[in-house]
Amino acid sequence: MDKRRVICILVAATKDGGLFYLIRPYAKEELAIIKKSSQFYCPVCGSSVIMKIGEVKLPHFSHKSLSRCDSYSEPESSLHLQGKNLLFQFFKSQNLPVELEKYLPAIRQRADLLVDGHIAVEFQCSSIPASQIAGRSNGYSRLGMSAIWIGGLAEPIIEGIQKLKLTGGKKEMFRQKQKNPYLLLFMPEENRFYYLSNLIYISGSQWIGKVKSLAASKQQYPFAVPKRMTLKEFEIMYCLFYQSRKKFVSSQVYAKNRVQNPFWRSCYELRLDVRDLPDAIGVPMKNAEFILCNAVLWQLQAVEGARKGMSAASLVQSGKLPVHPSFRAEAETLIKSYLSVYDMLKEQRVGEIGFLNLLYDFHCKTL
Repeated sequence: MDKRRVICILVAATKDGGLFYLIRPYAKEELAIIKKSSQFYCPVCGSSVIMKIGEVKLPHFSHKSLSRCDSYSEPESSLHLQGKNLLFQFFKSQNLPVELEKYLPAIRQRADLLVDGHIAVEFQCSSIPASQIAGRSNGYSRLGMSAIWIGGLAEPIIEGIQKLKLTGGKKEMFRQKQKNPYLLLFMPEENRFYYLSNLIYISGSQWIGKVKSLAASKQQYPFAVPKRMTLKEFEIMYCLFYQSRKKFVSSQVYAKNRVQNPFWRSCYELRLDVRDLPDAIGVPMKNAEFILCNAVLWQLQAVEGARKGMSAASLVQSGKLPVHPSFRAEAETLIKSYLSVYDMLKEQRVGEIGFLNLLYDFHCKTL
């Protein structure tokens, strides 16, 4: 398959070997004169590029023809071009050395921004596979560099605790601070950063998290880190999670082929009423995304396995749970953690307040 594509860039080489940056606010008339009197080339492949001065997109350079240029590029949008420009200005305002669209020949990758010579910043606007994000991060790692992934945001998100849909490789873009994962986004139109933090996995692309924004003028570097949830915020999160739990259980109650249905089989083995499951089954857990199904289902099977003397490792190896091959050890740890929480919730016979306090302690005070 021919993988040639038109590549758009903000930096071009000049005839005398210098670099021309389309990052400061040139007047269109000024750019028109420069375009007419100058020739520009791709700093990576050396082929000719055209300066484009449109009404919609920011001014940029584009290869004259379909290119096999080996510098990575996602299809350029106004969002991506504007975002790279504003992020460049942000790092400059922090008095940090920053290079725009820095090509790294050793790994044949081009970072959107290279900060302080060793931090690659990727402003990712399109949806790409997790494997591609991981591959690029590994490439930077081989050079002794770290990668910061910032998602592109075209529209603002309402702030607060809410259900979120995270598709594609968003999980690979998570940043970690004291085991508290969060996603960093940037909205060029507002020149504003958004944080999706305190993330709890439900199933599929469904998550629950806290959304908070910060104007670029108030941002710092290293980037500000989101705070952990308060108990009151956790109660809101749990209510949303419980709604999803209730919806899942209802969908299973009327499922067909109950003999083969793992939900019904586990409920039968544990002698549980399918319409009245214990609250300790189907609770939010940190790192639940390592098991790719609803919490009710895998927690039922974890309790069933423990009753039968099956270890967490044996349960994972049995294939009964959908676990990514690369995260088997993490899934085992998750199951062990859940069974500890389950025993505490079951044995202490706590009321509603105590139940939430125990879950909150596990989520937030043990991070």
